Amino acid sequence: MGLTREASYRALAGAVICAACLGAADAEEQKISRRLIDAPQPPGKKLRYTAGVLPSTPPKDCPFPLSKTLTGIALTGRHREYTRADTWYPSWAKDGQLYSPWTDGRVGKMGSSSGPRRWTTGHAKIIGEDPMKLQVIPLGLHKAAATPYGGRYPCGSLVHDGVWYYGTYCLDKKKYPWDIMGPFVGFRISKDHGKTWTDTPCTPAKPLFGESGKDGRKVKMGSPHVVDFGKNMQHSPDGKMYLTGHGATRRQAVCSWVSGDQVYLARVKPSVESVNDVSKYEFFAGHDSAGKGIWVKDFSRIKPLVQWNDRAGCVTMTYNAALKKYLMCVTSGGTTGNGPYDTWIVESDAVTGPWRLVTYMAKFGEQAYFVNIPTKFISGDGRTAWLCYAHGWQHKKPDPPGSTYAMNLQEFRLLGPEDATAKKPPTKKEPPNPLADPANVARKAKATASSNFPKCPPAGAINGCVGGLPGDFADEWSAQDEHVGAWLRLTWRDGQRIDRVWLFDRPSPQVQITGAELRFSDGTKIPAGTLPDDARRGLEVRFPARTVTWLEVRVTATKNDHPFIGLSEIAVFAPSRKKN
Repeated sequence: MGLTREASYRALAGAVICAACLGAADAEEQKISRRLIDAPQPPGKKLRYTAGVLPSTPPKDCPFPLSKTLTGIALTGRHREYTRADTWYPSWAKDGQLYSPWTDGRVGKMGSSSGPRRWTTGHAKIIGEDPMKLQVIPLGLHKAAATPYGGRYPCGSLVHDGVWYYGTYCLDKKKYPWDIMGPFVGFRISKDHGKTWTDTPCTPAKPLFGESGKDGRKVKMGSPHVVDFGKNMQHSPDGKMYLTGHGATRRQAVCSWVSGDQVYLARVKPSVESVNDVSKYEFFAGHDSAGKGIWVKDFSRIKPLVQWNDRAGCVTMTYNAALKKYLMCVTSGGTTGNGPYDTWIVESDAVTGPWRLVTYMAKFGEQAYFVNIPTKFISGDGRTAWLCYAHGWQHKKPDPPGSTYAMNLQEFRLLGPEDATAKKPPTKKEPPNPLADPANVARKAKATASSNFPKCPPAGAINGCVGGLPGDFADEWSAQDEHVGAWLRLTWRDGQRIDRVWLFDRPSPQVQITGAELRFSDGTKIPAGTLPDDARRGLEVRFPARTVTWLEVRVTATKNDHPFIGLSEIAVFAPSRKKN
């Protein structure tokens, strides 16, 4: 039955109105633009370690003479960061790949924690020839008790002739985080590149070298690491695996995971039968009259390879075959272990020294630790290499740029006398920080939220700093057990004329806003889109200027429905006076 003429007119009028509305909506959407932006540096933060020659500032009590052949290092400015975990010590295996321990974080969807009652350690395969384009594949987790200590962490790791030797050590806490170094337990072993493992017969109570961190006792071979002799240990001088560890003997010394007085050295022929048998080991016991290293079978006769009270913490060593030099990287964690940390590098022609200072980098990172130099990424002439380190379990400011809680890789050059005239590039004037600009009216708003994790208040998203976990919790807003539907609202006493918003996701890769909506007090709404996943970049949404008394960001989609969705920072800008 056909429509009456009046009904037809009404239908036509409705269609025209609807089309007009759709047309208006389309026109409005055409005026909205979205683009990615880089996260600004924190306000007032001046970096010490940027591209160019790095400053070396050794303390007055430095026991090493300056090296005459390797006179410093210079960063190239190239860097790359992988995963959200620490404790990376890559071993270059016979198959050409790198294999490494890791813990206290996540690699892909796998998470590990070596702390109390969890006691897991992870292992991973690192594929690729270019440090800027690596693929890190988590291979699994392993659990082994730390009793009678609080934590059990990865240390020395070697893949040799297809066998993976994976060492662990124990830690305890008295006053500061892990301020008591426990013993090196021993090596677990895998013959199939980490698919299956055989536990060490040693235990925390009966460790390989018989040391103890209980009742005020100090260990010497704490947290030992395998000297990196290249692919499949090809440059070992005698086919043996060498271990460097740090410790102390002074009663008042702080002997922790990152602090100590001395570095010690041991060696053994790597095999399934020998690595967990103390009788197969030899220990460095000083030098003879000719300056040659003395090796003994009795652990009680071990002597320091180097000594520097309160500055000899976590230690690694790499053999640079092209230069025929041993490079030792040491973290100085101070007397509390809380940081910031210093990093110093010394060189020698022999694994037993004598050692000469290449550089002393105060507050490198500014909290770099587990520093090592993977041989796989040393150039053919030995002059260019990559520092591998973790950073920022407590101090979060990245210096050099890129430093974060991850496996950090920083390219550097070893300098010689011929580079004496090398200088740091001219200092560029720091660009203005838009987050601190008065045009960012978010800074004067009151922030409220649907909920918040106690350490991550709504105000953390408008403090002018793109940060947060694994950095300072207070530099971000995190909802409490919410994902889709969570919201953050900014409210002003007076109307604010605005035309663009910047949104930075939380830094943690486990959480990501993949959809959000901007809601305004005038009743309008704008879809925002997906935010970059690591807070190094943000999303700008630009729209026709409007006057509002409040603005709300409402989450409409998330990655993995993670229950602690949030924002590292939101900036809201008044229209620019300059014409674009």
